[in-house]
Amino acid sequence: MTDIPGIPRRVEEFTSCRLGLRGVLLLLLGTGCYFGLRLYFPPVTRYLIIGCSAFAILFFLRPYPRFWLLLLPVMFIMGGSTIPTGEFNPAITTIVMIAFTVFFFIDRIVWNRPLFVPSPYLFWIFAAVLIQVCSVFISIHIHGQYPWNAIREGSGIYLFLPMAVMVPVLCPDRDCLMLLLKAVVVSLLIASAIGVAQYFSITDFSRVDLGLGYLYRGRVASLFGNGNIFSGYLELSIPMAIALFFRERSARWRTAALLAVVLGVLSVLYTFSRGGLVCVAVGCGITLMYIFRSKPWIPVLLGALAILLLIQYGDTFDRQLSFFTDPQKQITQPTILHRYVSYQGFIEQIKDSPVTGVGWGAEEYFWGRSRLYSFWEVRHTVSTGTIRLFGGLNSLFFNQAVKGGLVSIMALLILIASIFAAFIRAMRVPSQRTMTVAVMAGIFGFMIHQLVDNLLQFPTVSSLFWISVGIMLAIASGGLEEGGQRPSRTCESREALPVSPASS
Repeated sequence: MTDIPGIPRRVEEFTSCRLGLRGVLLLLLGTGCYFGLRLYFPPVTRYLIIGCSAFAILFFLRPYPRFWLLLLPVMFIMGGSTIPTGEFNPAITTIVMIAFTVFFFIDRIVWNRPLFVPSPYLFWIFAAVLIQVCSVFISIHIHGQYPWNAIREGSGIYLFLPMAVMVPVLCPDRDCLMLLLKAVVVSLLIASAIGVAQYFSITDFSRVDLGLGYLYRGRVASLFGNGNIFSGYLELSIPMAIALFFRERSARWRTAALLAVVLGVLSVLYTFSRGGLVCVAVGCGITLMYIFRSKPWIPVLLGALAILLLIQYGDTFDRQLSFFTDPQKQITQPTILHRYVSYQGFIEQIKDSPVTGVGWGAEEYFWGRSRLYSFWEVRHTVSTGTIRLFGGLNSLFFNQAVKGGLVSIMALLILIASIFAAFIRAMRVPSQRTMTVAVMAGIFGFMIHQLVDNLLQFPTVSSLFWISVGIMLAIASGGLEEGGQRPSRTCESREALPVSPASS
């Protein structure tokens, strides 16, 4: 074939390709299936079939746990809805996590690879779980709580523990760990963009807070169903986005991380959560102070600018600012008064049963069966049937102390101590210190919020918390630095080397 003037041979060779018989048949088959679905099935069923088919094709092309791990952060934030099934009431996020854990377990067994990376921190986390199991056992056999209620509520905050086990196994090198961090930032970007869009789409005002003297549009919740739950997610994820911005060299990812941080900060403001604002500020402040430790005036200046902007728009954010500018005014607010009255009742219940608590799965009721302020003290009784949703007692620590007593508190303290010990060990890996500080700053701010809220019981937040713990354990394993630079490989490669105790 002679060359055509002005057209390179490469283009000529490309245009000479034609769709073969197999391609034509597949295209006709796909088109026929689409029109068949459109003609004979309703929209919901049609979308479900198309989605399942796309998932099956993608799973066939990429049947690797490491590939699917990178999709989990986005899938988790979209699965907050629950599906009542008899004794259980699992969220879609929980079902996805269970399915991935089974897939991970089968994959490791088939390919004869280790199921976990041994470490003393993981050992103590499992010790905390074992102590919590003892508390659930006591709730059923001593307090007489309905067994399924005790098991469901008692396992609530540990339900996503498999993520902390699987992340160090599936991310044994720096490249995979950075990809997981990027996946978290993408999920933050999606959630915060939806949150900001929700705020500007609201046309009326919040009736509840309007009666308290606050004039603002409704509180945003993004995909999380509640503003406080959303703020807990932002507390964990925004510091990690800051770390990605300063670690990543790609302009595209730096832009995405910066946009995620800006939209995330706006989202936490639009949740109008006072605890969320304080804890996000704490997490971001710790991260920035470490990054600019040689120039501490930079984070101080950024903090001052943020405060000035809040004061400038004080009318909009008065609900959050008045908590600091006029704390006496907060005493008469229902949200504060409710906690004050409830906490007093919790202390009395703890005094009645300090060691074992009232039992997990206990049925809650308000004293006097009323919502009047004087009757807001929450009481508990023995449950005899399935409870669909459990309360969080407006505090993770009070919830553990009231339901499980000193036994559950000991389990929680061991868990927190294990995470802190892993942080100390991870700081010995110089190349990962920025990420380590960011992850720990998010966990620290999040745990401060748990003093006045119990957000770890919600799967959309608990999933990110345990992913963060997994990242910390992966760094603390030492393989990222002490084992030297490992061979470069993609996270979905079947040829990835197994993680052995010697190299971890």
